[in-house]
Amino acid sequence: MYKVFAGSFKSRENAQERVNFLRSKGIQSFISSTIISGETWFRVQAGAFSSRENAEQRVSEIRAKTGINAFISTENVSSSPSSTSSSPRSIELNPSPILGPTHLSAEKMNAYVRSINPNAPLLGEYYKSLGEYYGIRGDVAIAQAMHETDYFRFTGAVRNGQNNWAGIGATGGALRGASFRTPEEGVLAQLQHLYAYATTTPLPNQYPLVDPRFHLVNRGSATTWTALNGKWAVPGTTYGQSILNLYRRMAEA
Repeated sequence: MYKVFAGSFKSRENAQERVNFLRSKGIQSFISSTIISGETWFRVQAGAFSSRENAEQRVSEIRAKTGINAFISTENVSSSPSSTSSSPRSIELNPSPILGPTHLSAEKMNAYVRSINPNAPLLGEYYKSLGEYYGIRGDVAIAQAMHETDYFRFTGAVRNGQNNWAGIGATGGALRGASFRTPEEGVLAQLQHLYAYATTTPLPNQYPLVDPRFHLVNRGSATTWTALNGKWAVPGTTYGQSILNLYRRMAEA
């Protein structure tokens, strides 16, 4: 089941405001709660579909009518072996969609990477704010950056000073990849590249396009982190899994 969410909030009041706003635009939704990293979040659900294509159409409709970057969550509903027909069914959330809310704070992201590399740049606020703007999991994106840069120690092809946090353009050999003017621009490029993979929706235009490889991506071809295997990293058969495992370690730290 592909569920479409048009917001995720720690405050039920804020979630209700989103429901009211969507209703004013002709979009029906309701509030559902979930527990993530021990905290209750109130999510505004605006549809549920058995077809991902239909869910993507709903996401596009919401953006066109409201400007909100909705996201899709894949949920598997299953009954436990000991449950009876009258027992509630448990929902196991698939944590891997690239699009979604950023749950971790900038402070937690910074503290975690600094616990491993005390000289790491403090990029948490960029990943949080820009992640929320593009509707991308900024906290998982910074985990991708940690994976790509060896916790910003730059032991691979890309060098410190390029502000290239995700190996964009570093395709092997002597090619060190793209360079960006500022740390923020490097985060922006990474999130734009993720956006190209995650959705076919046009890129929001508040920020300039700085990802030099945006138009080389097969748009919407990797909506989950594990779907980046063999695309962002080649052969990269466990690339997405490594990112998600690193994210979980950070979330549980």
